[in-house]
Amino acid sequence: MTKLGQMIWNDALEKGREEGEERYSRLILLLSKENKNDLIVKIASDPQYREELYKQYGI
Repeated sequence: MTKLGQMIWNDALEKGREEGEERYSRLILLLSKENKNDLIVKIASDPQYREELYKQYGI
C-alpha cells in the first residue's frame, strides 16, 4: 500500500472508531436517563444486544 493509501485508510479507521464511540455513549446516556442501569452492563458485554438497542433507539 502506498503511503497516501495508508494515510487514507488510517483516517477512515479513526473516523469509524469515533462514530462507534459516539453511538455507544449516546446509548449509555439514554439508558441512564431511563434508569435502565442493568442494561448498561448488558450492552457492555453483549455486542449483539447492543446492536439491537441501537436499532430500537434509532442510533
